[in-house]
Amino acid sequence: MKSWSTEAVAAPEQFAYWREVVCEAFAALDPRSAERGAGFASRVDMEGIGAINVARIRAEAHTVVRDFSQIRRDPQDRLFVNLQVAGQGIVRQGHRETRVTPGAFSIVDTARPYTLHFDERFEVLSLRVPRELLLPRVSEPRALFARTLGGPAGIGRATSGFMQSLMEGGGLPAGPAAERLAVLLCELVAESARAADAGVAAAPPMRDAHRQLLVRRVKAHVLEALDSPELDVPSIARRFGVSVRYLHLAFAHEGSTPAAWIRAQRMARCAQDLANPADRRPVSAIALRWGFQDIPHFTRTFGAAFGCTPSAYRQRHGGHGRGAARGAGLRGCI
Repeated sequence: MKSWSTEAVAAPEQFAYWREVVCEAFAALDPRSAERGAGFASRVDMEGIGAINVARIRAEAHTVVRDFSQIRRDPQDRLFVNLQVAGQGIVRQGHRETRVTPGAFSIVDTARPYTLHFDERFEVLSLRVPRELLLPRVSEPRALFARTLGGPAGIGRATSGFMQSLMEGGGLPAGPAAERLAVLLCELVAESARAADAGVAAAPPMRDAHRQLLVRRVKAHVLEALDSPELDVPSIARRFGVSVRYLHLAFAHEGSTPAAWIRAQRMARCAQDLANPADRRPVSAIALRWGFQDIPHFTRTFGAAFGCTPSAYRQRHGGHGRGAARGAGLRGCI
């Protein structure tokens, strides 16, 4: 077993060391910490099961980004299957975003940009799986990524429990037994994805014209009420006389969730105000103006979306009189 820990590193240097660790252990990545200069207690323990690497990661809150620059520098054709053991994580890849809670897992593709964001100290069991070992076992490979899989019951729970047992008790097998175990693991992950798809398929049918109309009306309402702190998914569902589940199904065809779409619009408005050289309000006032009540959470979320703090974004954009993206999408500032 290989292990890396920041325990023996001086506190101001711990996050810099952590950046080196994740790039050596996993892939070319860009870890970003919201707590500059503070200590960063973290540890990785890694072991192999046939063609699969299994790593237990314990670390403080931070964000990990893999963008096109890292992909060009370190091209890989592997998948990460990440089981959330403690804390919560937000996974973004392509047009999808999902929140993963303890006991559930998600999958990302190293060949495409992705972001992992953790609001608090967390523990994740990360399995690095060769693409050819997992993808042939699922019917729609692109639908596999940035989804919440596993869960409290059924095959998903069995898969999560099996994954967590891999690094408990030690003594993982080698040779042919390890290869068979790796195949079994991929079969369980694929079966969990099929079970999740079956759950969606069993939902009440939704006519596409009705879905499109509902989504247009919801988006128009959201844009009018972005500054309201009471704006959330349950209140929108009540306003339009549908269930929260139905609303999520409608937005699933948009490649997003209602909450993610609301947050993206609010972030775009904040970036627009921060890039306005005539707007000298404090960052906190701008965040509150657009419905963000928890300022530390806003700062972390903004950093995950734009690659820098709101203050740094203002200096790089508003201070030079350049405009921000206006609702068309979020752009990094590094």
